[in-house]
Parts: sequence; C-alpha cells; structure tokens
Amino acid sequence: MGEPSVPSDFSEPVGVHLAEASIRLQRVMLGILLLAIVWAFLIDEMFSLWLASLPLAEAEGTLSIYSPYAWLDTRWTAVGLLSLWSVLPWLAWEAWRFARPGLLPRERAWLSSMLAGGLLFGSTILITGWLWGVPALVGWAQKSSLVEGVGAQYDIVALFQMALAASWFVLIAFMLTLALVLGRAFALIGDDPFDPFRLRLHFVAAFFLYVVTPPAFQGIFLPALITLALGAEWFADRTPVAHHPRGRVASPVLDGAGSERRILFVDCSCEGACQRVDENSLAGNIGVLRLNALCLEIEEQEGLADRIQRERVDSIVIGGCDGSPLPFSVKQALNVAECELTGLNRLSGPLAGPGSVVLQEWADRLDLARASRPWSKDAARRAQLQLLGEAPHGLSALLVTEAGSLPWGTRPQSGEVLLTGSNQIDDSLISTVEAAGIRLRVL
Repeated sequence: MGEPSVPSDFSEPVGVHLAEASIRLQRVMLGILLLAIVWAFLIDEMFSLWLASLPLAEAEGTLSIYSPYAWLDTRWTAVGLLSLWSVLPWLAWEAWRFARPGLLPRERAWLSSMLAGGLLFGSTILITGWLWGVPALVGWAQKSSLVEGVGAQYDIVALFQMALAASWFVLIAFMLTLALVLGRAFALIGDDPFDPFRLRLHFVAAFFLYVVTPPAFQGIFLPALITLALGAEWFADRTPVAHHPRGRVASPVLDGAGSERRILFVDCSCEGACQRVDENSLAGNIGVLRLNALCLEIEEQEGLADRIQRERVDSIVIGGCDGSPLPFSVKQALNVAECELTGLNRLSGPLAGPGSVVLQEWADRLDLARASRPWSKDAARRAQLQLLGEAPHGLSALLVTEAGSLPWGTRPQSGEVLLTGSNQIDDSLISTVEAAGIRLRVL
C-alpha cells in the first residue's frame, strides 16, 4: 500500500479489507437466507394479491402457466428479490461502514445521500409501480392489442418478467439521475461530458441494466440504454441544486516557466484569532477554502485534502500562520499530493498605521498579493510591486524589513504600510518605490 494522502488515513494490507468485506457480506447473506425462508411461505399469497390487481385476471382462465419449471424459477426469483429488498437498510449500513474510512468528506456526503435517498424514494417507486403502475400498463396494453373474435391467454411468467424488467429500468434510471444530481451538488461532477466520475456512474448503470434485462427483452437493450443515459442527464441538468456553487474554485495560471498552477488560499481563522479575508482582495484565479482551525480539526484537514484532489491544486497558501504549526500528518499528506505549502503569517502584526480605512484596505491587498504567486519569493515580491502604482494618496512611507515582519514592539505609524514577505532589498524594489514617489523606510 502507498503512503496515505489524507491526514487521517493509515495503510493496511488488502487482505484486511477483503476480510472485513467478507464478514459484512456473510452477515447480510445470513439475513437474506432467514428472510427467504419466511417469504417462501408467503409468496403464493403475494402473487395472488398482485395477480388479482391485474385487469387480465378479471376473467377466469385468462392467466396460464405454460412451463412449471419457469413458474418455479419465477417464484424463487420473487422470494430472492423480496428477501434482498427486506435487508436493504442493513446492506446499506454495512456498505456505508465499510466504505466510509476510505472516502473524502464530499464523497461521504454523496454516498450517504445516495443510500438514504435510494432506499426511501426507490422503495416508494417500486411499491407504487407494482401496485398501480404495472396494472395500469397491462390494462392499457390489453385494450390496444385485442382483436375481435380472438381469445387471449397470458403467461404469468412473461407478465412477471415484463413487470420486473420495467421496474428495474425505472429504478436504475432513478438511481442514475439521483447520483448525477448529488454528484453535481457536492461538486464531484463538473461540466465536462467526459468527467471520470460521470463516466463511472454511466458505466455502472449500463452494467446493471444489462444484467437485469431478461433474454426476451435483449433486443431493446440498446434503445433502453440510450434513453437511460440521455434521460438521466436531461433531468439532472435541470435540477436547481445541480447549479449551486460550492465555494470559489481554483483555476489554472501560468508561472514564470510556463507551467500551469492551481492555487488554493486557506482562510483559516485560527479559532477566531485571525480576521477573515475579503475574496475580492485575492486574484481571480485563486480558490478559497474557509476553515476555523486547520491544525486542530480532522474534518477540516480532510476537507483540505478533498479540495486538493478535486481541483488538482499545486500550491496551498495559508492566511493565518506561516504553515510551520501544521501537524506532521498534514504536511506529509501535502508532500504525497505534491502540493507546495506557504503561509502569509497575517497574525504577526498590523499591516498599516492607524487612521485611513482606504490605506488599511490597500495594505491588505498588498499583503494578499503574495498569494497570487506563491511558487517563489521573487515572484511574490513582483506581484506586490505591481500594486505600488495603485497606492492611495495617504501613503507616506513603505516599511521594509528583510525578515518580512516588524521587530517586536514596533508598529506602523500613521500613513505607513508594511511590505510583507521575506525578500532582499534590491535595486528593483528601490527603483519601483522611487518611480511611484513613495518614501522607503528600512527597519
């Protein structure tokens, strides 16, 4: 097994996971077997009640059994399906407990919503379909296909297979639509038609549709598959929840070497000690993740790992600290993800002197400019120097230190702004400040 990519992960041999899955499946199979014994004594009564609801059963002799073996196979198929349906809540719980440790937060939310919604609404659809939908469909088919002077005999096995095939199709269509809607709602699926998560869902739906399609209906498999895929996408695309944004997403930007980079700004409040950042002060390509205490909250660490994986983030910029207080597990996860870590250390002190609100807002923008180019100190400093041409009139002096922070006890005076970030005081800095007509004060 490889190194864990999430701070809370730990490596285990594949055999351990297989053993756990085997134990959980054995428990569920035992439950199915016990329930099958109960349903075996009730299946005849269930079939009688269902057949009595069909319009074809109104006249005696309309329904027939042409193959005793096929009828026996149908009865036991019904027993197995009823037993499986009865243990679905237990099966969903076992699947959730097995999959949860290996899922990221949004994947957990998607799976739990799928299991809950599938059980509740899927069962409602099945019960409604068998008690009302199938009788209505059979009645419509009988009225439209009768020939005057010709009697009709119907095979119970064929009717059951038709009802079962229609139920499977409706259920798979519902589950696929629900999966697509929730996938978009939890930002697991993008707008790309070839999104990997979307393709996996369609492949699973196609596989199940092929498995449950009876041999007599194999000829309509391809039209049913096309209808399933296009219909599910059409309904999912028109669901309002599918278009709700879930935070500011990182977009690629080119660095000095021409390589694409995606930057995520972690607006960690350090349990309320650090003021929140105005997103408008950050470059438009920078994603934003608001957290409370990244160093302490496991859920927030997993949420960060989720964003890194989903958006393929290359650089993390932390607002409150410089990144050194982060737990070793978080730093190790970032190394595994090949994601660079930098910090602005905005808790070190004030950025501007008292007085002008405009000057304080500009000082904040000057500090956050480093986040737009975190891959090198020189690039971050150049981003800051570009803002000097937009300096407000109230700026009287620019404070510069090689350490990037003010000495202990020192505070900017009125009209002064601190140039944050550790970098050498070179000719480019001096010339840029002089061209902007700003006094440079070195501490």
